[in-house]
Amino acid sequence: MVAYTFNETAIHIEETPNEKDVTFRVEIKSEAMRDRIKELRTYLNNDKDYTDALFYTDQQGVFEIIVRNDYYLKFLTEAFRFHCLESLRWNE
Repeated sequence: MVAYTFNETAIHIEETPNEKDVTFRVEIKSEAMRDRIKELRTYLNNDKDYTDALFYTDQQGVFEIIVRNDYYLKFLTEAFRFHCLESLRWNE
């Protein structure tokens, strides 16, 4: 499994595993992080697989991101690459 950390002053992430996907509830606490999440969304929306990660935003600006189980590691890697996560490591 994989473990990750994030800057709690800029973002809060809650992860809920489901049968076929994982739901991330992402609360943004800084405009810089909001921009990073938007860049991540744009990048993922422009790839060839439109159902790998689905982004929703509520009226309070909280993101819900639904990620297919087979795309979970790739999603975390891209979130790390866009500096939405501080660290990403294998959990033994």
